Amino acid sequence: MNGYIKYMQPWGILFFADRLPPLIGGMEIHAKYFIEYFDNHHKFHILGIVTKNAIGQNCVILKGNNRLIQLDTLADLFCPSFLFFNSGRWIETFAQLRNGFPKAKFIYRTGGNEILKADLVSKKKSSYLARRIYWVDTLNDTIDILLTNSIYTETRLRAMGITAPFQCFIGGVHTAALKATKALHPKRLTIFCAARFVPYKHHAIMVDVAYELVLRGYSFTLRLAGDGPLLEKIKRQVAAYKLTNVIKFLGVLDHAQICQEMVEASIYMQLSSDHLTKVPGGSYMHAEGMGRSILEALTAGTFVIAGQGGALSEIVVPPYGLLVDIADFHTMVDQVEAILNTPLVKRPIGDTFCWSKVFKGYETLFDGMG
Repeated sequence: MNGYIKYMQPWGILFFADRLPPLIGGMEIHAKYFIEYFDNHHKFHILGIVTKNAIGQNCVILKGNNRLIQLDTLADLFCPSFLFFNSGRWIETFAQLRNGFPKAKFIYRTGGNEILKADLVSKKKSSYLARRIYWVDTLNDTIDILLTNSIYTETRLRAMGITAPFQCFIGGVHTAALKATKALHPKRLTIFCAARFVPYKHHAIMVDVAYELVLRGYSFTLRLAGDGPLLEKIKRQVAAYKLTNVIKFLGVLDHAQICQEMVEASIYMQLSSDHLTKVPGGSYMHAEGMGRSILEALTAGTFVIAGQGGALSEIVVPPYGLLVDIADFHTMVDQVEAILNTPLVKRPIGDTFCWSKVFKGYETLFDGMG
Protein backbone atom coordinates (compact mmCIF):
# COMPACT_ATOMS: atom_id res chain seq x y z
CA MET A 1 0.00 0.00 0.00
CA ASN A 2 1.53 3.26 -1.12
CA GLY A 3 2.50 5.52 1.75
CA TYR A 4 2.02 2.88 4.47
CA ILE A 5 4.38 0.83 6.53
CA LYS A 6 3.51 -2.71 7.50
CA TYR A 7 2.34 -3.07 11.11
CA MET A 8 3.68 -6.30 12.51
CA GLN A 9 4.50 -7.49 15.99
CA PRO A 10 4.60 -10.92 17.61
CA TRP A 11 1.28 -11.53 19.35
CA GLY A 12 -0.30 -8.52 17.58
CA ILE A 13 -4.10 -8.19 17.38
CA LEU A 14 -6.16 -6.83 14.48
CA PHE A 15 -9.44 -5.88 16.15
CA PHE A 16 -12.72 -5.76 14.19
CA ALA A 17 -15.51 -3.66 15.75
CA ASP A 18 -18.22 -2.27 13.49
CA ARG A 19 -19.70 -0.14 16.29
CA LEU A 20 -17.63 1.81 18.80
CA PRO A 21 -18.35 4.15 21.73
CA PRO A 22 -19.95 6.60 22.43
CA LEU A 23 -22.67 4.04 21.60
CA ILE A 24 -23.26 2.02 24.77
CA GLY A 25 -24.61 -1.38 23.76
CA GLY A 26 -22.98 -4.59 24.87
CA MET A 27 -20.68 -4.87 21.85
CA GLU A 28 -19.61 -1.23 22.10
CA ILE A 29 -18.80 -1.48 25.80
CA HIS A 30 -16.74 -4.63 25.21
CA ALA A 31 -14.89 -2.85 22.40
CA LYS A 32 -14.17 0.18 24.59
CA TYR A 33 -12.57 -1.79 27.41
CA PHE A 34 -10.88 -4.33 25.14
CA ILE A 35 -9.14 -1.46 23.33
CA GLU A 36 -8.18 0.25 26.59
CA TYR A 37 -6.76 -2.98 28.02
CA PHE A 38 -4.83 -4.23 24.99
CA ASP A 39 -3.91 -0.96 23.25
CA ASN A 40 -0.56 -0.73 25.05
CA HIS A 41 -0.41 -4.24 26.43
CA HIS A 42 3.07 -5.50 27.24
CA LYS A 43 2.58 -8.58 25.06
CA PHE A 44 -0.73 -8.70 23.16
CA HIS A 45 -0.79 -5.33 21.42
CA ILE A 46 -3.55 -3.98 19.14
CA LEU A 47 -2.02 -3.26 15.73
CA GLY A 48 -5.13 -1.61 14.29
CA ILE A 49 -8.90 -1.35 14.64
CA VAL A 50 -11.08 -2.17 11.63
CA THR A 51 -14.48 -0.52 11.83
CA LYS A 52 -17.28 1.10 9.79
CA ASN A 53 -17.84 4.79 9.21
CA ALA A 54 -21.25 6.50 9.27
CA ILE A 55 -22.11 5.33 5.75
CA GLY A 56 -20.91 1.76 6.20
CA GLN A 57 -17.49 2.00 4.58
CA ASN A 58 -14.64 -0.08 5.99
CA CYS A 59 -12.04 1.97 7.85
CA VAL A 60 -8.94 1.26 9.86
CA ILE A 61 -7.92 3.24 12.94
CA LEU A 62 -4.16 3.58 13.29
CA LYS A 63 -2.76 5.58 16.20
CA GLY A 64 -6.02 7.49 16.45
CA ASN A 65 -6.26 8.26 12.71
CA ASN A 66 -9.21 6.89 10.76
CA ARG A 67 -8.55 5.88 7.13
CA LEU A 68 -10.69 4.18 4.48
CA ILE A 69 -9.53 0.68 3.73
CA GLN A 70 -10.21 -2.14 1.28
CA LEU A 71 -10.35 -5.45 3.14
CA ASP A 72 -8.38 -7.22 0.42
CA THR A 73 -5.43 -4.92 1.13
CA LEU A 74 -5.34 -5.44 4.92
CA ALA A 75 -2.68 -8.14 4.56
CA ASP A 76 -0.43 -5.58 2.89
CA LEU A 77 -0.68 -3.38 5.98
CA PHE A 78 -0.81 -5.80 8.90
CA CYS A 79 0.80 -9.05 9.98
CA PRO A 80 -1.17 -10.00 13.12
CA SER A 81 -1.13 -13.16 15.18
CA PHE A 82 -4.84 -12.77 15.96
CA LEU A 83 -7.91 -11.39 14.20
CA PHE A 84 -10.45 -10.65 16.93
CA PHE A 85 -14.04 -10.05 15.76
CA ASN A 86 -16.21 -8.10 18.19
CA SER A 87 -19.30 -9.03 16.16
CA GLY A 88 -20.31 -11.03 13.10
CA ARG A 89 -20.66 -7.95 10.90
CA TRP A 90 -17.89 -9.23 8.59
CA ILE A 91 -19.29 -12.77 8.22
CA GLU A 92 -19.49 -12.37 4.43
CA THR A 93 -15.77 -11.54 4.27
CA PHE A 94 -14.48 -14.17 6.73
CA ALA A 95 -13.36 -16.47 3.92
CA GLN A 96 -11.59 -13.59 2.14
CA LEU A 97 -9.89 -12.55 5.38
CA ARG A 98 -8.87 -16.13 6.10
CA ASN A 99 -7.18 -16.29 2.70
CA GLY A 100 -5.38 -13.03 3.43
CA PHE A 101 -4.24 -14.13 6.90
CA PRO A 102 -3.75 -17.90 6.65
CA LYS A 103 -1.48 -18.14 9.72
CA ALA A 104 -3.46 -15.86 12.05
CA LYS A 105 -5.86 -17.21 14.67
CA PHE A 106 -9.47 -16.09 14.16
CA ILE A 107 -11.40 -15.33 17.35
CA TYR A 108 -15.06 -14.28 17.35
CA ARG A 109 -16.92 -13.06 20.46
CA THR A 110 -20.70 -13.43 20.35
CA GLY A 111 -23.80 -13.31 22.51
CA GLY A 112 -25.48 -15.65 20.04
CA ASN A 113 -28.48 -13.67 18.82
CA GLU A 114 -26.79 -12.28 15.72
CA ILE A 115 -25.84 -15.80 14.62
CA LEU A 116 -29.38 -17.10 15.07
CA LYS A 117 -30.73 -14.02 13.27
CA ALA A 118 -28.36 -14.92 10.40
CA ASP A 119 -28.53 -11.58 8.63
CA LEU A 120 -26.68 -11.15 5.33
CA VAL A 121 -26.10 -7.93 3.41
CA SER A 122 -24.37 -8.76 0.13
CA LYS A 123 -25.28 -12.40 -0.34
CA LYS A 124 -29.02 -12.29 -1.04
CA LYS A 125 -30.72 -15.42 0.27
CA SER A 126 -34.50 -15.30 0.74
CA SER A 127 -34.55 -18.51 2.75
CA TYR A 128 -33.82 -18.09 6.47
CA LEU A 129 -32.61 -21.70 6.58
CA ALA A 130 -30.15 -20.98 3.76
CA ARG A 131 -28.79 -17.95 5.63
CA ARG A 132 -28.37 -19.98 8.82
CA ILE A 133 -26.53 -22.68 6.92
CA TYR A 134 -24.25 -20.03 5.42
CA TRP A 135 -23.41 -18.65 8.86
CA VAL A 136 -22.79 -22.10 10.37
CA ASP A 137 -20.65 -23.31 7.48
CA THR A 138 -18.62 -20.07 7.38
CA LEU A 139 -17.92 -20.13 11.11
CA ASN A 140 -16.94 -23.79 11.04
CA ASP A 141 -14.60 -23.15 8.11
CA THR A 142 -12.89 -19.97 9.34
CA ILE A 143 -13.10 -19.41 13.10
CA ASP A 144 -10.52 -20.97 15.43
CA ILE A 145 -12.50 -20.28 18.60
CA LEU A 146 -15.85 -18.74 19.54
CA LEU A 147 -16.02 -16.77 22.78
CA THR A 148 -19.42 -16.79 24.45
CA ASN A 149 -20.84 -15.09 27.52
CA SER A 150 -22.80 -18.04 28.91
CA ILE A 151 -23.25 -21.79 28.84
CA TYR A 152 -26.74 -21.09 27.47
CA THR A 153 -25.30 -19.34 24.41
CA GLU A 154 -22.84 -22.14 23.72
CA THR A 155 -25.59 -24.75 23.99
CA ARG A 156 -27.91 -23.05 21.51
CA LEU A 157 -25.08 -22.42 19.02
CA ARG A 158 -23.94 -26.04 19.18
CA ALA A 159 -27.56 -27.04 18.49
CA MET A 160 -27.34 -25.03 15.24
CA GLY A 161 -24.47 -27.25 14.10
CA ILE A 162 -21.49 -25.05 14.97
CA THR A 163 -18.51 -27.31 15.63
CA ALA A 164 -15.80 -24.68 16.19
CA PRO A 165 -14.28 -24.75 19.70
CA PHE A 166 -15.96 -22.60 22.35
CA GLN A 167 -14.76 -20.84 25.46
CA CYS A 168 -17.02 -19.05 27.92
CA PHE A 169 -16.17 -15.78 29.68
CA ILE A 170 -18.92 -14.54 31.99
CA GLY A 171 -18.45 -10.92 32.90
CA GLY A 172 -18.05 -7.41 31.61
CA VAL A 173 -18.31 -4.76 34.32
CA HIS A 174 -16.22 -1.62 34.76
CA THR A 175 -16.23 -1.69 38.55
CA ALA A 176 -14.57 1.71 38.92
CA ALA A 177 -17.69 3.32 37.43
CA LEU A 178 -19.92 1.89 40.16
CA LYS A 179 -19.33 4.72 42.60
CA ALA A 180 -22.17 7.16 43.17
CA THR A 181 -21.16 10.82 43.28
CA LYS A 182 -24.30 12.07 44.98
CA ALA A 183 -27.50 10.74 46.51
CA LEU A 184 -30.09 10.64 43.74
CA HIS A 185 -33.05 9.49 45.83
CA PRO A 186 -31.96 8.72 49.40
CA LYS A 187 -35.34 8.42 51.15
CA ARG A 188 -37.57 6.67 48.62
CA LEU A 189 -37.57 3.05 47.50
CA THR A 190 -36.32 3.14 43.94
CA ILE A 191 -36.53 0.56 41.18
CA PHE A 192 -34.27 1.12 38.17
CA CYS A 193 -34.12 -0.39 34.70
CA ALA A 194 -31.66 0.40 31.89
CA ALA A 195 -32.82 -1.31 28.71
CA ARG A 196 -33.88 -0.46 25.19
CA PHE A 197 -37.62 -0.27 24.68
CA VAL A 198 -37.88 -3.35 22.48
CA PRO A 199 -40.33 -6.29 22.62
CA TYR A 200 -38.26 -8.84 24.51
CA LYS A 201 -37.53 -6.42 27.40
CA HIS A 202 -41.27 -6.29 28.25
CA HIS A 203 -41.53 -2.77 29.64
CA ALA A 204 -45.32 -2.95 29.31
CA ILE A 205 -45.42 -5.82 31.82
CA MET A 206 -43.14 -3.87 34.15
CA VAL A 207 -45.57 -0.94 34.04
CA ASP A 208 -48.45 -3.34 34.77
CA VAL A 209 -46.53 -4.62 37.81
CA ALA A 210 -45.93 -1.07 39.02
CA TYR A 211 -49.63 -0.25 38.58
CA GLU A 212 -50.70 -3.31 40.61
CA LEU A 213 -48.22 -2.48 43.39
CA VAL A 214 -49.55 1.09 43.59
CA LEU A 215 -53.09 -0.32 43.89
CA ARG A 216 -51.83 -2.43 46.79
CA GLY A 217 -50.62 0.70 48.54
CA TYR A 218 -46.88 0.67 47.89
CA SER A 219 -44.88 3.85 47.43
CA PHE A 220 -41.82 3.78 45.18
CA THR A 221 -40.26 5.32 42.08
CA LEU A 222 -39.58 3.35 38.92
CA ARG A 223 -36.83 4.96 36.84
CA LEU A 224 -36.48 3.84 33.22
CA ALA A 225 -33.39 4.65 31.16
CA GLY A 226 -33.09 4.07 27.43
CA ASP A 227 -34.77 4.63 24.11
CA GLY A 228 -36.20 2.39 21.42
CA PRO A 229 -39.15 1.82 19.13
CA LEU A 230 -41.63 1.09 21.94
CA LEU A 231 -40.78 4.13 24.09
CA GLU A 232 -43.72 6.30 23.07
CA LYS A 233 -46.16 3.40 23.47
CA ILE A 234 -44.92 2.82 27.03
CA LYS A 235 -45.22 6.54 27.81
CA ARG A 236 -48.86 6.42 26.70
CA GLN A 237 -49.44 3.38 28.92
CA VAL A 238 -47.96 5.21 31.92
CA ALA A 239 -50.16 8.24 31.25
CA ALA A 240 -53.27 6.07 30.91
CA TYR A 241 -52.53 4.47 34.29
CA LYS A 242 -51.91 7.93 35.81
CA LEU A 243 -48.46 6.84 36.96
CA THR A 244 -46.47 9.86 35.77
CA ASN A 245 -45.55 10.68 39.38
CA VAL A 246 -44.33 7.12 39.94
CA ILE A 247 -42.56 6.21 36.69
CA LYS A 248 -39.80 8.49 35.41
CA PHE A 249 -38.35 8.32 31.90
CA LEU A 250 -34.68 9.26 32.01
CA GLY A 251 -33.89 9.06 28.29
CA VAL A 252 -30.52 7.86 27.05
CA LEU A 253 -27.91 8.02 29.82
CA ASP A 254 -24.18 7.66 29.39
CA HIS A 255 -22.50 4.69 31.00
CA ALA A 256 -21.33 6.65 34.07
CA GLN A 257 -24.87 7.88 34.73
CA ILE A 258 -26.28 4.36 34.38
CA CYS A 259 -23.72 3.04 36.85
CA GLN A 260 -24.63 5.77 39.33
CA GLU A 261 -28.30 4.82 39.03
CA MET A 262 -27.33 1.17 39.61
CA VAL A 263 -25.55 1.98 42.85
CA GLU A 264 -28.33 4.25 44.15
CA ALA A 265 -31.26 1.98 43.28
CA SER A 266 -32.93 -0.25 45.85
CA ILE A 267 -33.83 -2.82 43.17
CA TYR A 268 -32.83 -3.40 39.56
CA MET A 269 -35.71 -4.86 37.53
CA GLN A 270 -35.53 -6.17 33.96
CA LEU A 271 -38.26 -8.50 32.75
CA SER A 272 -36.56 -9.91 29.67
CA SER A 273 -37.74 -13.19 28.23
CA ASP A 274 -37.18 -15.34 25.16
CA HIS A 275 -38.98 -13.66 22.26
CA LEU A 276 -39.89 -15.24 18.93
CA THR A 277 -38.60 -12.72 16.40
CA LYS A 278 -39.59 -12.67 12.73
CA VAL A 279 -36.92 -12.24 10.04
CA PRO A 280 -37.27 -12.50 6.26
CA GLY A 281 -38.18 -16.08 5.45
CA GLY A 282 -38.51 -17.31 9.02
CA SER A 283 -38.05 -16.56 12.71
CA TYR A 284 -35.66 -17.16 15.59
CA MET A 285 -35.77 -16.98 19.37
CA HIS A 286 -34.14 -13.78 20.62
CA ALA A 287 -32.90 -14.20 24.19
CA GLU A 288 -30.67 -12.67 26.82
CA GLY A 289 -27.26 -14.23 26.27
CA MET A 290 -26.28 -12.74 29.64
CA GLY A 291 -27.47 -9.18 30.23
CA ARG A 292 -24.68 -6.66 30.84
CA SER A 293 -26.92 -4.32 32.86
CA ILE A 294 -27.87 -7.18 35.16
CA LEU A 295 -24.19 -8.03 35.65
CA GLU A 296 -23.57 -4.38 36.56
CA ALA A 297 -26.45 -4.33 39.04
CA LEU A 298 -25.25 -7.51 40.74
CA THR A 299 -21.74 -6.07 40.92
CA ALA A 300 -23.13 -2.85 42.42
CA GLY A 301 -24.68 -4.89 45.24
CA THR A 302 -28.22 -4.06 44.10
CA PHE A 303 -30.94 -6.71 44.37
CA VAL A 304 -32.06 -7.91 40.91
CA ILE A 305 -35.52 -8.98 39.78
CA ALA A 306 -35.36 -10.50 36.30
CA GLY A 307 -37.53 -12.46 33.95
CA GLN A 308 -36.83 -16.14 33.43
CA GLY A 309 -35.20 -16.85 30.11
CA GLY A 310 -31.93 -16.96 28.27
CA ALA A 311 -28.83 -17.26 30.41
CA LEU A 312 -30.11 -15.25 33.36
CA SER A 313 -30.44 -18.31 35.60
CA GLU A 314 -26.63 -18.59 35.45
CA ILE A 315 -26.15 -15.30 37.31
CA VAL A 316 -29.41 -14.26 39.04
CA VAL A 317 -29.46 -16.50 42.09
CA PRO A 318 -30.57 -16.14 45.72
CA PRO A 319 -29.86 -14.22 47.86
CA TYR A 320 -28.72 -11.66 45.27
CA GLY A 321 -31.71 -11.78 42.99
CA LEU A 322 -35.01 -13.30 41.97
CA LEU A 323 -36.15 -14.81 38.67
CA VAL A 324 -39.86 -14.44 37.90
CA ASP A 325 -42.15 -16.03 35.34
CA ILE A 326 -43.64 -13.09 33.45
CA ALA A 327 -46.37 -15.35 32.02
CA ASP A 328 -47.80 -15.80 35.55
CA PHE A 329 -48.62 -12.18 36.31
CA HIS A 330 -50.29 -12.44 39.70
CA THR A 331 -47.64 -14.79 41.13
CA MET A 332 -44.97 -12.42 39.81
CA VAL A 333 -46.58 -9.40 41.52
CA ASP A 334 -46.86 -11.38 44.78
CA GLN A 335 -43.15 -12.24 44.55
CA VAL A 336 -42.17 -8.60 43.92
CA GLU A 337 -44.39 -7.49 46.80
CA ALA A 338 -42.60 -9.94 49.09
CA ILE A 339 -39.28 -8.38 48.08
CA LEU A 340 -40.63 -4.89 48.83
CA ASN A 341 -41.58 -6.13 52.31
CA THR A 342 -38.08 -7.52 52.91
CA PRO A 343 -35.31 -5.26 54.22
CA LEU A 344 -32.81 -4.98 51.36
CA VAL A 345 -29.22 -4.73 52.51
CA LYS A 346 -26.74 -3.25 50.04
CA ARG A 347 -23.78 -5.53 49.46
CA PRO A 348 -20.30 -4.14 48.84
CA ILE A 349 -19.31 -3.62 45.23
CA GLY A 350 -17.83 -6.88 43.94
CA ASP A 351 -15.34 -7.92 41.28
CA THR A 352 -16.67 -11.31 40.16
CA PHE A 353 -17.70 -9.98 36.76
CA CYS A 354 -15.07 -7.28 36.25
CA TRP A 355 -13.46 -6.69 32.86
CA SER A 356 -9.95 -7.32 34.16
CA LYS A 357 -10.86 -10.94 34.95
CA VAL A 358 -12.32 -11.39 31.48
CA PHE A 359 -9.25 -9.93 29.80
CA LYS A 360 -6.84 -11.94 31.92
CA GLY A 361 -8.76 -14.95 30.66
CA TYR A 362 -8.18 -13.70 27.12
CA GLU A 363 -4.45 -13.45 27.86
CA THR A 364 -4.39 -17.09 28.89
CA LEU A 365 -6.33 -17.99 25.77
CA PHE A 366 -3.95 -16.05 23.49
CA ASP A 367 -0.94 -17.66 25.15
CA GLY A 368 -2.39 -21.11 24.48
CA MET A 369 -3.15 -20.31 20.82
CA GLY A 370 0.16 -18.73 19.95
